[in-house]
Amino acid sequence: MTPYLLVSRSVEFESRVRALLETSVNIVTGEFLTFGAETVVGRFDSTPRIALLGPLLNYEETHDLVEALAELNPDVGLIVVREQRSDLEEWVDEISPHAVLSPNASDETILELLERLATWLIENGRAEAHHFDVPPPAGVPGATLAALVAREAPPTELEAIPIEGVAFDPLMQAGPVEIWEFPPLAAGVPTEAIAVVAPKGGQGKTTLAINLATGLAEVAPNSVVLIDADLQFGDIVTALGLEPERTIVDAVADAASDEIVLKTALTHHADGFFVVAGAPSPELGDAIPTQALGQLIERLRGSFRYVVVDTTPGLGEHALVVLEHVTDAVFVTNMSVPSLRAMRTEFDLLTRIGLMPGNRHVVLNQTDRLSGLTVRDAENIIGAPIDVDVPRSSAVLLASNRGVPLIHDDVRDPAAKAIRSVVMRIAPDAFPKRRKIQRKRGSDESQ
Repeated sequence: MTPYLLVSRSVEFESRVRALLETSVNIVTGEFLTFGAETVVGRFDSTPRIALLGPLLNYEETHDLVEALAELNPDVGLIVVREQRSDLEEWVDEISPHAVLSPNASDETILELLERLATWLIENGRAEAHHFDVPPPAGVPGATLAALVAREAPPTELEAIPIEGVAFDPLMQAGPVEIWEFPPLAAGVPTEAIAVVAPKGGQGKTTLAINLATGLAEVAPNSVVLIDADLQFGDIVTALGLEPERTIVDAVADAASDEIVLKTALTHHADGFFVVAGAPSPELGDAIPTQALGQLIERLRGSFRYVVVDTTPGLGEHALVVLEHVTDAVFVTNMSVPSLRAMRTEFDLLTRIGLMPGNRHVVLNQTDRLSGLTVRDAENIIGAPIDVDVPRSSAVLLASNRGVPLIHDDVRDPAAKAIRSVVMRIAPDAFPKRRKIQRKRGSDESQ
């Protein structure tokens, strides 16, 4: 007898529930929903009495599962595992679950909710008490769910809201969940996607992408997203000191076609922009289909004013598909002759195959009078004018090591000023507001 069912796409939540309920829960991963709700139901070894659906299931998947479960057992208890979102009331009205549970709820809260719903089902003749017996923990002669709850923690009073006679507990969670508001795009305002491209590694491409997103977020707070599409060795989260729960692998998954699911794959940065973290390993990065990366950019452009993409060095398939879906490209090279010649080769190829973006910005990074070359020399080698030259500066490395964007760390540094001019080529109103930036940075560091 396995009275509990969990259908989820969250490995972390699955592990927690498995540890709490052990063999009394049947767990089916959300990937099986690709083949339909009936396929998921067909994997049960017994009729579930309580089903937990989520997290990271979209509305259609949840709705289809509810219908399939109702056919199997009309008296099944339904719990939707989902964070609070603006459309939560619509989910409740349409799906009519018995409870909504936050994925961030404590173990004690999860157990107490299960016990309360089991009690309600028993009292209303929809189940029998023995259906909810759980396997005894090691060294314990026997246990029911109620007894297990009593051992875990004393009962707490939770406010219940009746819905059609069912004890419905909205957002049963240990504490508030931090929810970021995504500003709606104003009518008629175009969205822009900017690729940051370099012919070789080590040109400063990632640093430029980070600071570009930071500067754009000043004029479009929380409406900028930075994608780490350097699929093998992306290190944006390291440079920003972030600890993401999900990565670009989750962002390009089929489930992320749902806007709510996609936004759960984003990590928020204190400077007012979001990050799609790089792949956790080169193997997983290489496995991302090229068309999925293009679709991700288009989906994000539907919600964000600016999408900044840090690409893999060179012109591999993933970099080319990025260039197909952007409005601007920032090409970054340094003062070495091999890098400059490689940049010229890139320009020739992109022009020949028709993938040169309409808005091109050429950045000559780490300029140094001792390099033996001038900016004019660099222009002659690549066959194109340099739009911005960024002088070599130790402040770049210092800011990176501190996990702080340069343009907010040292606004007076010559490199920061040059990078600011790159930002202003995309958004002319992104003037540096020094006092505001320094006051904000000081506040962040004091925490």
